[in-house]
Amino acid sequence: MVRGYTCCSRFCKFCKQDCRCSACDRCHTCRLRSFEASGESLRDRSSKEKSSDCKAYKHDCLDDAPKMDKTIPAEGKSCWDSFVRLRGTSPGNRVNFEKFSQSDIVTIHLTKESVKYNIHESLLLAESLYFQRMLKIKMLESQTREVSLGLEVDTKIAFERFIQWCYFGYYIYDNDKNLPLLSIDAAVYVFASRVMCNDLQDFAIKQAKALCNSKDKSTIRANLSILSETIEFVYENTYSADTEEGVLMQSVLEELDLQMDFGIVSHDELQTIGAVGSRVPQDNFRKLLAFVSARHLDQLRKEPSFIKVHRSLSDFAADVLFFVQQSSDEHEPVKHAPCILS
Repeated sequence: MVRGYTCCSRFCKFCKQDCRCSACDRCHTCRLRSFEASGESLRDRSSKEKSSDCKAYKHDCLDDAPKMDKTIPAEGKSCWDSFVRLRGTSPGNRVNFEKFSQSDIVTIHLTKESVKYNIHESLLLAESLYFQRMLKIKMLESQTREVSLGLEVDTKIAFERFIQWCYFGYYIYDNDKNLPLLSIDAAVYVFASRVMCNDLQDFAIKQAKALCNSKDKSTIRANLSILSETIEFVYENTYSADTEEGVLMQSVLEELDLQMDFGIVSHDELQTIGAVGSRVPQDNFRKLLAFVSARHLDQLRKEPSFIKVHRSLSDFAADVLFFVQQSSDEHEPVKHAPCILS
């Protein structure tokens, strides 16, 4: 979901989430993401910078929409108004809204952080194969309407964005300047893999690519400052699709589907599979991190934390080498190479 009409002539080609404002001719979403990535505070900005901010956000996609095009904001609202609309609440999708709003409430308990969340069951079933399997099988969770998650990847940061995704079809960053945005996307990506929500994974990697392709110096510094820990987190909680472990995991999931059909999966077995499910073979984020590392290798090789990660993670070292060699074969420096992941 984006702020408005994707075929609009003013639709931003960089973030692909917003339209350029008619008042300032700039994309407000791109400006916000760039500022958040810098880690600065609003109070730290000069009065000159603040005065340049556009507070109007003037634009209506209907000006560019072809007649009878049903993909435009149904109520004829501006881009911003369409951005805050809940999934299924437009007049054309009233039935969907009623369906999820009247469904049962499920409580999700993040045991490591001792926090609970309530969410409509129909949204969980629609977005996550993992929750679908937990709640469809006749087991304790389906009776109590409470699911406990206790893995390392089951964090508030990731789950709160998962909730946003279920209700809105996107997620946003909060105002916590102590947490670089790339680490948020990584947490969401890995959690989405764990709960088998492919669309959210795709959205998270898209967000991360936009950050890593940014030419803003403050954004680049913020990304590199937490790159080592992000690499370690992602590589320890994902498998590359072409590894033996990745192929094995896929066979486990296929076997689970067969067992579900006959109702022979026990509570303990499903919890174990859920734990392994956090390592569903996905390599997109790995490729992105390896490419960024290769692009900034001259700078990163001076960082002890990066050297430690590079030496301890053989898969990562091999991935970085791939991009370095690829750039060498093309007779082009890595740092100037076009991002093949875009």
